[in-house]
Amino acid sequence: MNRVTARTFDVAEIAYARWKRAVDLLVREVVRRREEEAREEERARAERRMRNLRRIVRRALSEYSRIQIARQ
Repeated sequence: MNRVTARTFDVAEIAYARWKRAVDLLVREVVRRREEEAREEERARAERRMRNLRRIVRRALSEYSRIQIARQ
């Protein structure tokens, strides 16, 4: 194998290693973004649950108060 061919293989190996590293970084970024989106969606769900529970508590307290006033 002559020097030009050997150099070409070296350049090809370097290019392949760079490509592999870039793909790895891209995949990691995609996974990170998906996890972040999932956390944001879960946070939004938790906020909705809290609002719904507060509404239920308010309605239950209102009904309880109404019943107590009616008893008097």
